[in-house]
Amino acid sequence: MKIHHTNLYRVAAGKRPLTSTFAVNFEHHTNISSVWLTTGEGDMIKANVEIFSDEEIRFFYMIKKNPKLYELVKLLTKVKKDSYELLKGLILKLIK
Repeated sequence: MKIHHTNLYRVAAGKRPLTSTFAVNFEHHTNISSVWLTTGEGDMIKANVEIFSDEEIRFFYMIKKNPKLYELVKLLTKVKKDSYELLKGLILKLIK
C-alpha cells in the first residue's frame, strides 16, 4: 500500500478524515470492508472477495476524479444490456 505509516496512524487516530478512496484502497490490500470502515455496518472482514487489481483501482480513481467522465460512467450503468453493442459501436466511431 502506498500510504506512509504516519498517515495511516493519523486516520486511525481521527486526526485525518477517512476518505472513500482510502477505505477502498485499504480494503483492496487488507480485505477489511470499506463499508464497515466508513459506516460501521456489515461484516468487518470481506470473505471470498474478488480483489481489484492495481490497474483497476487506478482506473476507478481516474473515473472518480474526472466529474464529466464519472457522469458518463454513471449514465452507462443505466443502459440496457441489449443496447451494449450499439453503444460500443458508437463509442468506437467517436474515438477513431
